[in-house]
Amino acid sequence: MAILHTVLFKIKEDAADEKAKEMMAAVAAFKNQLPELILSMHSGVDKSAQTQGFSYSFTMIFKNKQDVDTYIASDAHTQFAQKIGYPLIKDAIIVDYEIPEPKF
Repeated sequence: MAILHTVLFKIKEDAADEKAKEMMAAVAAFKNQLPELILSMHSGVDKSAQTQGFSYSFTMIFKNKQDVDTYIASDAHTQFAQKIGYPLIKDAIIVDYEIPEPKF
């Protein structure tokens, strides 16, 4: 079974729109930085009135839990968290669950 990894971000109230755009560009870059791990990726800004402030999100599909763990421990993820994530993100919700292996 593959793993669907979903992250919802709530950014700090004083965050500039430009910083939020940089964050989303950095998230989108994960696919190119770690193509051997990430099977599929989608990211975007929520359009729902029910976000509760979690307006930025991304979803990745990995082959297995081991690949998720490798991604979390990667330099790309660590650098994102230190340079962009911690200074900009107020809160996050992360959900990982098994899905049938996608056929691309």
